[in-house]
Amino acid sequence: MRVPGRLIVFGVVSLIAVGVAGGQQFGGGFGFGKKGGGDYFTLANNPQVRAEIKMTDEQANKLPAAALKAVSEVLDDGQLKRLKQIYLQTRGNTVYLEPDVKKDLKITDEQVKKIQSALDTQNRETKEMQQNGFDFERAQEINKTATDAVHGALTADQKTAWTKMIGEPFEMQFGGFGKKKN
Repeated sequence: MRVPGRLIVFGVVSLIAVGVAGGQQFGGGFGFGKKGGGDYFTLANNPQVRAEIKMTDEQANKLPAAALKAVSEVLDDGQLKRLKQIYLQTRGNTVYLEPDVKKDLKITDEQVKKIQSALDTQNRETKEMQQNGFDFERAQEINKTATDAVHGALTADQKTAWTKMIGEPFEMQFGGFGKKKN
């Protein structure tokens, strides 16, 4: 059962959401405890845990909204807006296929096909590259080619709307706990 790209939002919001849920964590929290545990959102995002608890795709699709709701109870409006912007920036090319993004950008079915094709090519080429040993430069090249294809499927108005949706650039530092670069 593949539910595209929810790990990052869970990683970003789970630290806060766990506090909302009473601070309960498994195995020491943050995914580094006994037997690879983590907070509730991290565990719910794990395919093995999903299979164990027999989570449906419909339920899995509701998790990001539930995580965002939990975070919205802790953050103020400005913080929540920026978190959403960072989420969009860190999702990669699959973000354009998320229901909210497709709706907000008015992405057509034809554009979805082009984006999905670029993602399929990216996944295939990445798997081929990994079979021969990871090559950082090749990985960057594969990602750039896919990004160019995805952006090429968008109209000028969609690109402008996207720029507004993501706000100021943000770059994650090592381990995901970095600072914004100036």
